[in-house]
Amino acid sequence: PAIQPYAKAVGISGALTVAGSETMKGLSHRWESKLRELYPGMVIQIQGIGSETGPPALLDGKAQIVAMSRQMTRKEIEDFTKQYGYEPTEVPVAADALAVFVHRDNPLAGMTLAELDATFCKEHRRGLNEDRISWSSFGLSGEWSEAAITLLGRNKTSGTSTFFREQVCGNGDFKDKMKAEAGSASVVVGVKKDRYAIGFSGIGYRTSFVKPIPLAVAKDKPLIEPTFETVTDGSYPLRRYLYLYINKAPKAVMPTAVTEFVKFAVSQEGQHAVIEEGFFPLPTAQLNSLFAAWSQPFQAATVAHPIPARD
Repeated sequence: PAIQPYAKAVGISGALTVAGSETMKGLSHRWESKLRELYPGMVIQIQGIGSETGPPALLDGKAQIVAMSRQMTRKEIEDFTKQYGYEPTEVPVAADALAVFVHRDNPLAGMTLAELDATFCKEHRRGLNEDRISWSSFGLSGEWSEAAITLLGRNKTSGTSTFFREQVCGNGDFKDKMKAEAGSASVVVGVKKDRYAIGFSGIGYRTSFVKPIPLAVAKDKPLIEPTFETVTDGSYPLRRYLYLYINKAPKAVMPTAVTEFVKFAVSQEGQHAVIEEGFFPLPTAQLNSLFAAWSQPFQAATVAHPIPARD
């Protein structure tokens, strides 16, 4: 209730393209649908192929907003700055838990990040000197003791894939046998169909046929489930923010369609859409600061927020 509500503006129209994250495609469509109800004159096109496609689209002017399930890298920001003379404006719009899903019948209690690394990644840079290829290596018995692990993940255009490689593989490579899916939902469907599968995807894609496993940062640390509380307090190891990036020149007046899209995303109504998509709202004070910034045409939109160091 304390999040700033969105108030309909007058005379809003224009065309807008939002490109980038496949994970955020459903959320972007929710925002688009609600804005179209308010402003029939707005034309909003959503292109959710993957976060890796976002920075080039913003750089080339093919999109006014890009949605990303990871932060832009230093290289991407440098390329943008070299062309425009200023950095792209970063706006966090939701929190997410990158979940590791197994079939709902899987009795696994949880994994450490080192075990996850030994399961998905080639180099085992987290120091566990073994290759986890079967469920017996996790101490599972019965039918599970003879079962090989099926690996499901995301393809190279995905920010989810990049985030997982950075946080779990230490920027290493995935195992060749991992099946790289084009969509977040496809990972979850694959785990549903294969009792011996494990896959990573945004928590918003959870269904009743799969379950996210608790994760621990190390062997002697507690297993943490991905919940609103653990994402908010940062204790869940694979917590991340979801972002919008905008080409906003300093002190420039933005097109009204762009401004209202961002304002709506960080408003009370926009954060309801975040919850409806299975993600988590940002802290109220942070949202209200962002809303105030985008309500003032000449005020910079980026505000400080706690995030992991950018690679």
